[in-house]
Amino acid sequence: MDYAKLVDEYIKKSGLSLSAIAEKLQKEKGIKIDRSYISKLRNNPKYPATDEINRALAEVTGGNPDKLVMAAYIDRAPEEVKSSLRKVSIYENFLKYILVNKPLKVEFEGEDGMSEEEHQEAVDYVNSPEFLATLDDEELNNFLNDIVDDMQSKDKDTYNKLIYSLENDKSTVAESISTYKANAMVKIPVLGQIAAGQPLDRIEYNEGYTLVDPSLLKGKEGFALKVKGDSMTGDRIHEGDLVIVSVQNEVHPHEIAVVSVNGEKATLKRVKRQNDVVMLLPSNPSYEAQLVPADQVEIIGKVVEVKFWPA
Repeated sequence: MDYAKLVDEYIKKSGLSLSAIAEKLQKEKGIKIDRSYISKLRNNPKYPATDEINRALAEVTGGNPDKLVMAAYIDRAPEEVKSSLRKVSIYENFLKYILVNKPLKVEFEGEDGMSEEEHQEAVDYVNSPEFLATLDDEELNNFLNDIVDDMQSKDKDTYNKLIYSLENDKSTVAESISTYKANAMVKIPVLGQIAAGQPLDRIEYNEGYTLVDPSLLKGKEGFALKVKGDSMTGDRIHEGDLVIVSVQNEVHPHEIAVVSVNGEKATLKRVKRQNDVVMLLPSNPSYEAQLVPADQVEIIGKVVEVKFWPA
C-alpha cells in the first residue's frame, strides 16, 4: 500500500477528526502540525512527512509506525529504486507471516561451532530487512523460493493452509504476498467442477482463476478443477479441494488423471490400460474400478497438485 493510502487508512480506522488527531499529536507527542497538513498527507502529498511525524501519527491513530515509515521511505525514493524497495518490503512481510504460522529452521555452515546466542543472532539477521536489502533480485527470488519449496516438501499441510490463509486474508500482509505471488506464479483458469465419483458431464465454463508455481506445470498448459465426490479420499482428495492439472495426453499408472469418457464425461481417477480396455481406479475402497473401452477414453491431463482446503 502506498504512503497516502496508508495515512488515509489509519485516519479512518481511528475514528478521529483531523483536528482531534492534531491535538493528540501536540499533547501526547509534542508535535505541532495543523489539520490541513494532515489532510495533505492523506491526499498524495508531494513529500511525505518526516520519520518522527510518521511514527507519532501512526501511534495516535492506532497504526503501525514501522510500516508507515517504510511507506514514506519508498515514496521518497528515486523511481529507479522504488521497485527494489517494494520487493524488500514484500519479502519482509512474507517472512513475518511464515514466522507466525510456522517458525523457520535456518542452517548455517560451521554452525556447530556457534554458541546458542551467536546462532540466534544469525537467524535474526537472516530474517531482517537489513539482510534482504543486501540481496539482488535473483538472490531474493532464490531465497524466498527455497523457503517455500522447503515448506512444501517437508510440511505439505502447513504449506497448503498457509496459501489458503493468504488467499482469504484481507490484511495488508496478505496484500503484499499477493503482489509477490502475482509476479512469481502463473495464473490458470478454474474450469467448473470435476466428479471424483461417477463421471460427470464436463463443464467447460470459466469460474475464475488461481495462481500456481510454474515449476509444477513444467512448461505445459494448466487448469484447475474443483473436486466433487469422495472416490479419491484414499489420496486425501476430498470434495471442495482444488486439483491443479497439467494438460497432457499420457500418464503413468500411479498418477492421478483427468479423463474424458466418450468425449462428454470427465472423471478424476488413476488410469491403467489392459489391451483394449482402460481401468479407471478410485482410491476409496467403497468404490469399484470402472472398465471402459480404450477408444472411448481420452486423457485430458495429470493432477500435479491438490490444494487441500482446511476444515
